[in-house]
Amino acid sequence: MTDLSVYLRTMRTFFIACIFCIGQTAFSQEADTVLFWQFAANLAVNEKGDLQHNWGSETVHYLGTIKWMSPSGKELELRIVSSYRRITKANGFNDQSVLALVKANHTPVKIYDLVSRQNLPIAIKENNLVYSVNGAEIASALPAKLAERFCVDGLNCFEEATLIQQ
Repeated sequence: MTDLSVYLRTMRTFFIACIFCIGQTAFSQEADTVLFWQFAANLAVNEKGDLQHNWGSETVHYLGTIKWMSPSGKELELRIVSSYRRITKANGFNDQSVLALVKANHTPVKIYDLVSRQNLPIAIKENNLVYSVNGAEIASALPAKLAERFCVDGLNCFEEATLIQQ
């Protein structure tokens, strides 16, 4: 083989490898932009699913819908989606437990940081969120006004979430 043919073969191999790497990077970025409330659009009521990200993983739970009455008297059907996020970092592991109140078009109205996985609701019954507290089920309605704080009867008040960068 001549030096030119070796060079051309090497360049072709390098070019193919570059195309493959670019494709893999584009795919992983696309897969990582899936937001948990959008992912829940494909889940059945009370179904859970897992998402993998470059920052870790999350378990998404679609609990169903609740009819909520706004202070102005407008009724809104909200999809209730929770996510338990396992965030891997260079210095260890963090987690985040979030609750999203989402419109029918899969746009979030509010997302709350419920601090601990044990604070996430487990079901919806009679238009209330159901939580497990010390082995007992506690039902709590959504607040009359969706504000920066979200209080759960018998549990605590929680702040709006600051989601990790996706």
